[in-house]
Amino acid sequence: MIPQIVIDTDCGVDDTFCTANFAALHRAGKCKIRGVTTVCGNIPTEAAFQNTSRLLREVLKIGDVPVYRSGCSKFNDRHCSLFYGSDGHKGVLSALSTTVYDAKCTQPTSESFLANILSKSDSNTITIVAIGPLTNLAKVEETNPGVLARAKQIVIMGGAIYEEGNCPKTQMASEYNFGMDGPAANVILGLPNIVLFPLDLTIKIRFDMDYILETSENLAEEQSNFIKNIVNGAFDSMVEYNETTRDDRRLNIHDVHCFVYVLNPALYQITEMKLKVDDIGVCSKITDNSRPMAHVAMGVVDPNVVQNAALTYVIGL
Repeated sequence: MIPQIVIDTDCGVDDTFCTANFAALHRAGKCKIRGVTTVCGNIPTEAAFQNTSRLLREVLKIGDVPVYRSGCSKFNDRHCSLFYGSDGHKGVLSALSTTVYDAKCTQPTSESFLANILSKSDSNTITIVAIGPLTNLAKVEETNPGVLARAKQIVIMGGAIYEEGNCPKTQMASEYNFGMDGPAANVILGLPNIVLFPLDLTIKIRFDMDYILETSENLAEEQSNFIKNIVNGAFDSMVEYNETTRDDRRLNIHDVHCFVYVLNPALYQITEMKLKVDDIGVCSKITDNSRPMAHVAMGVVDPNVVQNAALTYVIGL
């Protein structure tokens, strides 16, 4: 069976590299995206839903994958950093489209879709790729205890074990996704099927911005311009927030590692750890025997191979 994927996203530029890769595989019949659930994180709840819908429908041209809005994450709307702008893409998506999707909120919520698909699918078939705050997933576990354990794996970008954080909500005490909802992260890391990509790994793997821009020339003009604009916008944000300098033209694309891992787990060096997360998202190792081991990516076999895997499919937009 081809991989069965659900993507839980807060709609930022790095999310898009992950989502677009899966979309390319979905079009090619090499995976099946069962749904995309959105959550407040980079941008507020409704903006995450609208802009993810625009991305799937109007940029990636994927019409057969449903998109869902979160019913439980609006409490965080006022804490969004807008690191990539109000549409999560430095204004690129909002300039492309003003279409309003599902204005009457007729779709199920993100969390109800997740609970439903896991309960109705065979155990150990659905891979959840969680690249935003874990609010939706924690709500599923609260209302349907044990259903997330039916997933084959939950592949998460989040947390910082040894590195400093990057979440303004917690005064940089924690990584962004975990800092936005620390209690939710702690619930999910108590599950037995977790693969974690922490900031410790993702900030060390930098992607050659000029290589991405050069390679995107092979795309149709619309897609090429989209890639160029979001890459340049992401770089501007990194410079603005002192994550790089104008002379260092390499990008952190945190979330794309989740795609690369699903594609080829052997590219990552995995360490087993028992982890807990406090209320502000600070992640730490523990020895509590009641806590299951998480599989934590702390290194890569070859950074160049990871970069190529991360870009091969997305440049096939």
